[in-house]
This record gives sequence, structure tokens and C-alpha cells, in this order.
Amino acid sequence: MRNELRQQQGVVHGSTVASLIDSASAFAVVTQLEPTERVTTTDLTIHYLRPVTAGRLSAKARTVRAGRRLFVLSVEVTDDQQRMVATAVTTYIKLQ
Repeated sequence: MRNELRQQQGVVHGSTVASLIDSASAFAVVTQLEPTERVTTTDLTIHYLRPVTAGRLSAKARTVRAGRRLFVLSVEVTDDQQRMVATAVTTYIKLQ
């Protein structure tokens, strides 16, 4: 946890968690693409479950469905004690 990642109440800002979720999702999707294929996020729904004031966060993304153009992923964010701090569902679309 770095101070610049905190919001005015002293907890990690939601946008930091959102960025972590989007990055984990992107890495999961890239493993399923051909080298020339590109994707972009079309939807990101986050449920924040507990505040984080210290330590490190980890995100694990798994593909729920990989279609011809759309990918749906589920993401869990945990803290140092392996407590879930957020969950998310993201959708990516292949660019043509």
C-alpha cells in the first residue's frame, strides 16, 4: 500500500482495485488470443467487500466463457491474509 493509492478516508481507492482487476482480466484473455488479435474491455462490474488500509492485493481472473468475439471473466481480489476484498465480472470484445 502506498499513500498515493489511498482516498481521503485512508483506504485504497476503488480505481486502484478496478485497475488491478482490469489488468488481471486482460492477461487472462491474452492467453486465449492469436498474436494478431486485439481486445478491449466492454464492461466491468465490481463488488467491493472490505476496505484495505495496508499490505498487498492480488487478483486472480478466470474465463467464464470464451466466445467468438466476447470473453466473460470472473475476478477475485484478495489481501495479504487471503481475505476476499472485491469480486468482479468483466467482459472483453475482440476488435476487428
